[in-house]
Amino acid sequence: MLVTLADGTRIACDDDPFAEGGEGRLYWDRAGTYVIKLYKPEIVQNEGESRRREAALQKIISADYSVVLNEPYWDTLFSWPKAIIKQPSLGLTMLRAPAGVMELRWFLGRKQRRVLALQHGPEKLGTWMDNLSLAIQMARVVKRMHFRGLCHSDLSFRNFLADPQTRRVMLIDCDSLVVPGFLPPNILGTPMCMAPELIGTLTSSPSSLLPPSPQTDLHALATLIYWLLFQRHPLLGPKLHDPDPAIDEALALGERALFIEHPTDTSNQIPNLPMPYTVLLTPAVQKLVERAFVQGLHTPTRRPLAADWERFLLRMWDSVVPCANPDCPLKAYILHPGQKAQCPACHTPLQNPSYLPILHFYRPRHGQAGHFFNDRGYVMVGWPERALYAWHADPVCAPGPGVDVGRKAVLKWHRNTWYIENLDLPEARVLSSTGGHQVLRPGGDAAPLSNGARLLLGPPDQCRLAYVEMLRV
Repeated sequence: MLVTLADGTRIACDDDPFAEGGEGRLYWDRAGTYVIKLYKPEIVQNEGESRRREAALQKIISADYSVVLNEPYWDTLFSWPKAIIKQPSLGLTMLRAPAGVMELRWFLGRKQRRVLALQHGPEKLGTWMDNLSLAIQMARVVKRMHFRGLCHSDLSFRNFLADPQTRRVMLIDCDSLVVPGFLPPNILGTPMCMAPELIGTLTSSPSSLLPPSPQTDLHALATLIYWLLFQRHPLLGPKLHDPDPAIDEALALGERALFIEHPTDTSNQIPNLPMPYTVLLTPAVQKLVERAFVQGLHTPTRRPLAADWERFLLRMWDSVVPCANPDCPLKAYILHPGQKAQCPACHTPLQNPSYLPILHFYRPRHGQAGHFFNDRGYVMVGWPERALYAWHADPVCAPGPGVDVGRKAVLKWHRNTWYIENLDLPEARVLSSTGGHQVLRPGGDAAPLSNGARLLLGPPDQCRLAYVEMLRV
């Protein structure tokens, strides 16, 4: 089959679709580059609806709203509409997802994971740290979309494709996005991921349905992150709302939704819950969970933004240490300074190294060179060969397009002593309590770390200061 784009370009694709959804059929192009989506005749047979769809697609691929335009980095995270198809029917082209990615649902829950392990091997499931990497990228995807003024309206385990083993994520089904005031929603969402206010109006007052919005996206994002990290749904607990299973689930996810780890209302708590969120997450990410599923569950304006999830999950990454037990189901965990240093899953104690450097980050005070303030409790737990990157030194830097992802410094454990080696940090130095300093030149200069040491990670008016605390384990 040949399809013709709006600019007259023709693309050869398979005659038979490889998948079919509610609105269209999906085909592979024969060059191996694109997915071709052709809308079903019943969707676009009305001339007015066809024109509306085409205008919506033109808007989504325009410079005003495209999240991938001239930014190849984002093409790895979004299967974004690239061009409009005019013949044989209205449709669009999208880049193919990378090999190996699957619907996120395969990585959520014991039953699906068992099936996947049998079919592809246990390594396909990845590790808890791999899932944390996926969660960071999912938050980055939604942040980017919301930054452009868009709402997906169906963030779900079907529309996020993932491969924990390679730490890849891609958002699909991006042709039905919502642009407030211009593009209305075509779908309310996927059950289990829809916000309570959407399910509530759907079940109690269908005539006054609330439209999807960035705030309903934020509930779906929080649900998927919690589900991915803990392998349990945040709202589906033992509490019975109605003897009819369908009504019971609608109430549990809608107007009577209650977090299964609610700090004061225990009526929906799962008995003997393995690894509660207060054990496995840093304090900052714990607060995001509480904002999402306690304060913001029925008050959408209080939900954490996607940018909050990305920032604090990325910081949490810096507190992960490996478990010494090769059979541990987690393989790694968050080390909470001040608490017992042992894995929360298998209870294996951390034994070596015998002490760790904890880096407390301070950010520069604007306009006052040499003055710093606490960066919202941001810490890094030192581990042999743990690297510092550009976003550790520069508080306004974050991973993304155009950002140098090379290692800037690295922590070393050698002969019972901790060191920091400067690979590529300009103007880095170790400050002494007497006012002196030791310059660390880029390219390999190193200095030992001791309790109370202060590391300046670059120019004092631009970069962070790290205060070193030695933790005995």
